[in-house]
Amino acid sequence: MDPSAHFSSSPHPGQAHEVMAAWDRFLRGAEVPPNVVRDVIERSWSRCHSAGVDPERSRAQEPAPPDDLTSLQYRYSDLVDASLPAMAQSHRVLSESGTIMILTDPTGVILETAGDPITLEAAQEVRLVRGANWNELACGTNAIGTALSTGEPVQVHAAEHFCFGIKPWSCSATVVRDPHGEVLGVLDVSGLSGTFHGHFLALALMAAGRIEEHLAAHEMKLRYDLLEAGLRRLSKISPGGVLVFDRKGRLIDLESVPARFLAAIGIDPTADANYTVEAFRSDSVRQAGGATLPEWLRPEWIEPIVRGRERLGTVVVLPDPSPRKSVRPSVDPAVATSGVGAPIIGSSAALQQAVQKARQLANLDVSVLIQGETGVGKERFARTIHEAGARKNGPFVALNCGGLPRDILVSELFGYVEGAFTGAKRSGMIGKIEAADGGTLFLDEIGEMPLEVQPVFLRILEGGELYRLGDSKPRTVAFRLVAATNKDLRAEVAAGRFRQDLFYRVSVTALRVPPLRERREDIPALVEYFSSEVSRRHGAPMKRFEPEVLNAFESYAWPGNVREIRNVVEGMVMLTTGESVSVADLPPDIESSLTAANPQPVSSRASVTNLEVVERDAISAAIVTCHGNLTLAARELNVSKSTLYLKLEKYGLSEVLHGARAARPTT
Repeated sequence: MDPSAHFSSSPHPGQAHEVMAAWDRFLRGAEVPPNVVRDVIERSWSRCHSAGVDPERSRAQEPAPPDDLTSLQYRYSDLVDASLPAMAQSHRVLSESGTIMILTDPTGVILETAGDPITLEAAQEVRLVRGANWNELACGTNAIGTALSTGEPVQVHAAEHFCFGIKPWSCSATVVRDPHGEVLGVLDVSGLSGTFHGHFLALALMAAGRIEEHLAAHEMKLRYDLLEAGLRRLSKISPGGVLVFDRKGRLIDLESVPARFLAAIGIDPTADANYTVEAFRSDSVRQAGGATLPEWLRPEWIEPIVRGRERLGTVVVLPDPSPRKSVRPSVDPAVATSGVGAPIIGSSAALQQAVQKARQLANLDVSVLIQGETGVGKERFARTIHEAGARKNGPFVALNCGGLPRDILVSELFGYVEGAFTGAKRSGMIGKIEAADGGTLFLDEIGEMPLEVQPVFLRILEGGELYRLGDSKPRTVAFRLVAATNKDLRAEVAAGRFRQDLFYRVSVTALRVPPLRERREDIPALVEYFSSEVSRRHGAPMKRFEPEVLNAFESYAWPGNVREIRNVVEGMVMLTTGESVSVADLPPDIESSLTAANPQPVSSRASVTNLEVVERDAISAAIVTCHGNLTLAARELNVSKSTLYLKLEKYGLSEVLHGARAARPTT
């Protein structure tokens, strides 16, 4: 089909003087001559005039600060990563034609630019740059803003712009949609008016098509991963049925769900292709809160499916319809399950002492500070305390304070209302604190909470009132706080990095989880459990771990604790071809610790610093090599994309990222 069938007629550069005269008449309130100004342009002029847009504006408003821009790029990282290859493929055409390609978010804020260097420099005069907002209410009639307003491809040439200072430009844009039709952003081709060509809109359409194909393939892969991780595992243990929701909160599959149940909650599987639970939408790994759940949905039915730091979706495990059975078995802290069903394994005295204290703390509705090294299972103990306590029927909401940039952490904690900041969702967002109302809020790495956020959080703990960002109306909340840290918070208080009053508030009671090296006798039981779990999950035969391997495990220091041994066992089970796992299958780190006669633990701060320098340099080199494509860089580094974003924030590599993208090759 001819693309022109999908959008209004093209501009007529030869009528520039007539259009300019018509614009002048429009501003004076006179009638616009017929057949001079296209309908799509005249309607846009009317919207801008009604909204009070200044027709004398010469440029966009000041761009968003670098930190806000980085947060936006993180929020829309799937869109950015899908767009970079398409923009790179168009680089040659853009350079030869004196044009640039622009990617925006759904509100019109520019996320990325590429193309002719001279035009990119000229674009700075009108602030056609990263971080600037180009919706109609900000910059009048322009291809980006008008495409967002109409949802259709559009070209805006020279005098057709509403604002006088932008009239020297010509632009062509189309919206980019996800596989379900939701607008994710805009792709635009812009240049000075002398470069105008009708084919530029076709270029934008083709590039947007490639982006949408990439997004569809990525979404399909995530859906397959979700179904494999959730439905196939949980459907075997749920006599009441299973519903699977993707990361946008859309119902994508169901199994063994009685028709009468679907009818009772108003779902028609043959008609409701886009049935959505808004509480399940994942923005920066959001978790659902009980306050926003539909009336039919109980918090205890929810099983989030998470891969690394990326939430793939949510599985709802319906209870057995038999009235003689409970929705879930009672929870004993000695074998309490985390959200992914992994129990606390071990019978050592050190572990049982921690479990016994967890039993005691579960009956006290006070704040708990869980202390322990990375990977010891602090969140599992937090879930144990929640599920055995008085608030077990309320939600359990978890957030890692050290895994997000400050601005994202603030919005995740407190939530926000519509229009609170650039890029805010139109419906606003409930924060983790409010989502935990009636249940338990688990804050991991609380020692990483920014100092300026701590007094606000303290006021909520003491007063029970919360203000969402941008809101003047307080909301009453009541929850139990369970915090965790691998730091010495007293030392952090002494160093001025953690408030003393907040420390006393979060550490009313404390629980220490022992590291694995203090309970080596639990290692055989952990190996057996994780080996069985891997075999069941992947459909692989069980493997026997030879005694020499278990001896090696018991001699190893396990700096990553239970998390590390789980990963090691999974890797060895999957890579071993025989029926048993031998010493020859040990990872190099463990093998080298055995062969070293007098192993010397690396304890100096200088060595740690040197390792961090090596890591920072490796990440910088990968970003430059991959020309700023973070998907390729993460693959090159063999880490997840979410981990790479955290490293970018940790080492302050935003400038390296922007420089790599600006310097990508011309072919």
